[in-house]
Amino acid sequence: MSSLLRAQGRIGQRTLSLTTAAVPLTGWAAHAVTLRRQLAATRRDPLTGLLRRDAYTARARRFLARHGDDVAVVMVDVDP
Repeated sequence: MSSLLRAQGRIGQRTLSLTTAAVPLTGWAAHAVTLRRQLAATRRDPLTGLLRRDAYTARARRFLARHGDDVAVVMVDVDP
């Protein structure tokens, strides 16, 4: 039994605390990356990889707000 107590004492309280905090943080980080990828995928058409209409419109509005009246935007919607 004394060897078991010595092994537990060698780990240390700080190491145990760091490990306890690292496991949930790693899980949350992986979850955040997955959600970010899923949200990015909803902005694109899965067949062509192009932006969908709402994402394209939002990007065009930001572009026009930044560059003013010096730019013209043409949007073509092709349905097979």
